[in-house]
Amino acid sequence: MTRGLQVLASYTWSHTLDISSDSNDGGYPVNAYDWHADYGNSNWDIRHRFVASLVYDLPKFAGQNWLVRGVFGHWQFNDITTLQSGKPINVTMAADVASISRAGNQRPNLVGKPSADCNTGHISDCIDITAFATPDAFTLGNAGRNILTGPSYLNTDLSLFKVFPLRERMKLEFRAEFFNAFNRPQLANPNATIGDSFGQIQSTVADNRDVQFGLKFVF
Repeated sequence: MTRGLQVLASYTWSHTLDISSDSNDGGYPVNAYDWHADYGNSNWDIRHRFVASLVYDLPKFAGQNWLVRGVFGHWQFNDITTLQSGKPINVTMAADVASISRAGNQRPNLVGKPSADCNTGHISDCIDITAFATPDAFTLGNAGRNILTGPSYLNTDLSLFKVFPLRERMKLEFRAEFFNAFNRPQLANPNATIGDSFGQIQSTVADNRDVQFGLKFVF
């Protein structure tokens, strides 16, 4: 703490790979005789994550008159900001093209460079479908698993506290808290099963802005 300000920040780079969509969630490979074809980015593979928190005790205006101290003193500002890259997108087909009695996780052929732009402002057609094609009957596609990346996550939570000293061991704390303070849509991954709604984002992974107020009595 210096001059009432405290900052904590951390950055993590990570990369996790596995087979058949995830070892911990009951996934299975498309081709039981070629597990290597399903080796790729894990569903929870988040490459970059930055989290910063800030606590700032505003000046208490010691030496000023009681009115100034009462109105402007004993305030605290807090912030938690999280920035992270998106999770992988696995492009699949609904049909059992290979006729192996496993529909839903078969992947198409790659016929171009796969790309996705699924951040805010691109909630429809955010995957380039021209990069994929349906394989010939009784064959499996050559597209890898989880080769695209979904929307990034950017969130800021803010709060403002004020302490009203009552007695030596008693105080009243007013709290104003703003979750997702800037009301940014935290988009989920798009539908990645080739069909009518392919490439469309239809949900979010966090609530819209949430504001709450409270009083806390400390003794």
